[in-house]
Amino acid sequence: MALIDMIQQHLGQNEIQQIAQQLGVDPTVAQTAVSAAVPMILGGLAGHASQPEGKEAVQQAIATHEGVADDVTSVIQAGAPADVSGGGGGLLGRVFGQHRETVQQGVQQASGIDSEKAKKLLLMLSPIVLGMLARRQFGGQNTPQVDSGQLAGTLRQEAQAAQQQAPHVGGLLGKVLGMVETPRS
Repeated sequence: MALIDMIQQHLGQNEIQQIAQQLGVDPTVAQTAVSAAVPMILGGLAGHASQPEGKEAVQQAIATHEGVADDVTSVIQAGAPADVSGGGGGLLGRVFGQHRETVQQGVQQASGIDSEKAKKLLLMLSPIVLGMLARRQFGGQNTPQVDSGQLAGTLRQEAQAAQQQAPHVGGLLGKVLGMVETPRS
């Protein structure tokens, strides 16, 4: 099953309603924003994981969010955590690296929400996506099923699958994925 399908299973009507309340928008706007954000998050992760310094940061973020997928409602109810900026640029900086602004702008353009709401949504959904990646990567074990060398390729495939399911973000996601160098064997 594609990762985006797993994520959508965890983001049902109740979760979308909670996201809408957190953002102060209509549930249909929240659904559109989530549909744009998840592929953009995957694309941003793929872009960052393709960089030598980003691969480790993404791997660590995935490992730290193991178990988050088991309690999606609590993550959403907690709202967006503070994106404490420091040397790493906070959570979004650590997981998206140089692709942070492109991902945020992509969510804004595809959904029509403002910059602050797009950032809040990304901060809310990123732990969920990372948690689902951890579930897939670790499969209930402590050792990764996907080795860190394959991480960028796996994320790229997941982002491309997500792009097919969300054509409204196609060009924007293509911009993020276009920044990703294809790994050479």
